[in-house]
Amino acid sequence: MSETPPFERVAIIGLGLLGSSIGHAVKRGGLAGEVVGYARSDTTRARSLEIGFIDRAAVSAAGAVEGADLIIFCTPVGSFGPLAAEVAPHMRPGAILTDVGSVKTQVARDVAPHMPAGV
Repeated sequence: MSETPPFERVAIIGLGLLGSSIGHAVKRGGLAGEVVGYARSDTTRARSLEIGFIDRAAVSAAGAVEGADLIIFCTPVGSFGPLAAEVAPHMRPGAILTDVGSVKTQVARDVAPHMPAGV
Protein backbone atom coordinates (compact mmCIF):
# COMPACT_ATOMS: atom_id res chain seq x y z
CA MET A 1 0.00 0.00 0.00
CA SER A 2 1.45 3.39 -0.98
CA GLU A 3 1.18 6.48 1.16
CA THR A 4 -0.79 9.48 0.04
CA PRO A 5 1.64 12.20 -1.08
CA PRO A 6 1.73 15.35 1.06
CA PHE A 7 0.59 17.49 -1.90
CA GLU A 8 -2.15 16.76 -4.40
CA ARG A 9 -0.76 19.16 -6.98
CA VAL A 10 2.46 21.15 -7.08
CA ALA A 11 2.72 24.05 -9.53
CA ILE A 12 6.18 25.12 -10.65
CA ILE A 13 6.28 28.52 -12.31
CA GLY A 14 9.54 28.71 -14.24
CA LEU A 15 11.06 25.54 -15.66
CA GLY A 16 14.72 26.47 -15.79
CA LEU A 17 17.53 25.03 -13.69
CA LEU A 18 15.91 25.57 -10.28
CA GLY A 19 12.37 24.71 -11.38
CA SER A 20 13.52 21.53 -13.09
CA SER A 21 15.57 20.51 -10.05
CA ILE A 22 12.55 20.97 -7.81
CA GLY A 23 10.33 19.08 -10.24
CA HIS A 24 12.75 16.15 -10.31
CA ALA A 25 12.96 16.11 -6.50
CA VAL A 26 9.18 16.25 -6.06
CA LYS A 27 8.66 13.42 -8.55
CA ARG A 28 11.53 11.30 -7.22
CA GLY A 29 10.29 11.72 -3.65
CA GLY A 30 6.66 10.99 -4.47
CA LEU A 31 5.70 14.29 -2.87
CA ALA A 32 2.79 15.15 -5.17
CA GLY A 33 0.02 13.43 -7.04
CA GLU A 34 0.68 15.77 -9.98
CA VAL A 35 3.36 18.28 -10.93
CA VAL A 36 2.18 21.06 -13.23
CA GLY A 37 4.71 23.39 -14.81
CA TYR A 38 4.61 26.68 -16.62
CA ALA A 39 7.21 28.45 -18.74
CA ARG A 40 6.62 31.19 -21.30
CA SER A 41 8.22 29.18 -24.10
CA ASP A 42 6.31 26.39 -25.88
CA THR A 43 9.66 24.70 -26.47
CA THR A 44 10.56 24.75 -22.77
CA ARG A 45 7.17 23.36 -21.78
CA ALA A 46 7.44 20.56 -24.36
CA ARG A 47 11.00 19.69 -23.34
CA SER A 48 10.02 19.64 -19.65
CA LEU A 49 7.29 17.11 -20.40
CA GLU A 50 9.69 15.07 -22.52
CA ILE A 51 12.31 14.99 -19.75
CA GLY A 52 9.57 14.06 -17.31
CA PHE A 53 9.99 16.41 -14.36
CA ILE A 54 6.42 17.69 -14.82
CA ASP A 55 3.25 15.71 -15.51
CA ARG A 56 1.40 18.49 -17.27
CA ALA A 57 2.37 21.80 -18.85
CA ALA A 58 0.08 24.81 -18.53
CA VAL A 59 -0.01 27.60 -21.11
CA SER A 60 -0.34 30.25 -18.41
CA ALA A 61 0.83 30.72 -14.85
CA ALA A 62 -2.81 31.11 -13.80
CA GLY A 63 -3.65 27.77 -15.38
CA ALA A 64 -0.75 26.09 -13.62
CA VAL A 65 -1.83 27.16 -10.12
CA GLU A 66 -5.47 26.11 -10.42
CA GLY A 67 -6.04 23.42 -7.83
CA ALA A 68 -2.42 23.46 -6.63
CA ASP A 69 -1.80 23.19 -2.92
CA LEU A 70 1.88 24.11 -3.31
CA ILE A 71 3.04 26.81 -5.74
CA ILE A 72 6.71 27.56 -6.28
CA PHE A 73 7.90 30.66 -8.14
CA CYS A 74 11.16 29.75 -9.91
CA THR A 75 11.54 32.89 -12.00
CA PRO A 76 13.59 36.05 -11.46
CA VAL A 77 12.55 37.90 -8.29
CA GLY A 78 11.57 40.98 -10.30
CA SER A 79 8.79 38.99 -11.97
CA PHE A 80 7.15 37.88 -8.71
CA GLY A 81 4.82 40.89 -8.28
CA PRO A 82 3.20 40.59 -11.74
CA LEU A 83 3.06 36.80 -11.38
CA ALA A 84 1.35 37.09 -8.01
CA ALA A 85 -1.22 39.47 -9.48
CA GLU A 86 -1.89 37.02 -12.32
CA VAL A 87 -2.22 33.87 -10.24
CA ALA A 88 -3.89 35.18 -7.06
CA PRO A 89 -7.48 34.86 -8.35
CA HIS A 90 -6.79 31.23 -9.29
CA MET A 91 -5.18 30.06 -6.05
CA ARG A 92 -7.13 27.68 -3.87
CA PRO A 93 -7.73 28.50 -0.21
CA GLY A 94 -5.00 27.06 1.97
CA ALA A 95 -2.44 26.92 -0.84
CA ILE A 96 1.19 27.46 0.07
CA LEU A 97 3.19 29.89 -2.05
CA THR A 98 6.97 29.82 -1.87
CA ASP A 99 9.86 30.83 -4.09
CA VAL A 100 13.50 30.20 -4.87
CA GLY A 101 14.52 33.85 -4.72
CA SER A 102 17.53 34.82 -2.69
CA VAL A 103 15.89 37.90 -1.15
CA LYS A 104 12.74 38.17 0.93
CA THR A 105 12.03 41.84 1.65
CA GLN A 106 11.37 42.60 -2.02
CA VAL A 107 9.34 39.41 -2.44
CA ALA A 108 7.14 40.19 0.56
CA ARG A 109 6.66 43.76 -0.66
CA ASP A 110 5.78 42.74 -4.22
CA VAL A 111 3.75 39.59 -3.58
CA ALA A 112 1.88 40.10 -0.29
CA PRO A 113 -0.54 42.77 -1.59
CA HIS A 114 -1.89 40.30 -4.16
CA MET A 115 -2.39 37.26 -1.95
CA PRO A 116 -5.93 36.26 -1.09
CA ALA A 117 -6.86 35.47 2.51
CA GLY A 118 -5.93 31.96 3.52
CA VAL A 119 -2.96 31.62 1.15
